[in-house]
Amino acid sequence: MANMRNRIATLFAATAVMVGVSLSVGAGTASAAFNVTYTVSHYDGNKSATIYLYLNGDYAGYVNWNADPDSFGTPGDALRAYDGAADGYGIKGATIWPSNNATERTVSTYGHAYPYYTGWNTGNLTEGTSLDLYGCVGKSAGPEACAGPIDIRA
Repeated sequence: MANMRNRIATLFAATAVMVGVSLSVGAGTASAAFNVTYTVSHYDGNKSATIYLYLNGDYAGYVNWNADPDSFGTPGDALRAYDGAADGYGIKGATIWPSNNATERTVSTYGHAYPYYTGWNTGNLTEGTSLDLYGCVGKSAGPEACAGPIDIRA
């Protein structure tokens, strides 16, 4: 029951942040609007996920959580981000412990020129560990809008 209350509180907090970012960044001319949307693709038995991020309707990049190593050399319990657009914004990813909303690990392309892949941020987690995944579009010293939480597992 407490876990469900934490998830609901996280959802409300994330929604409030998204509304606040949308309102503060979207103010001004239509060309200055900051609208982030996303799609999610789950794989590996729904343990892994990729969040595809779009800025004002155009592809911006992605955040990827890979739960298990694969035959192509991709590590397990690994987080990575990719900035896929020359739009002046970067991509940040974070895994969050749902029990206390603390950050487990992050990756960021902020401050790097497009195109840019972060390295895999890895660390061994107990199999089946539940985490929340967030993907953000923003700048090092500017506004940021995030998608999530997306349920993932180690």
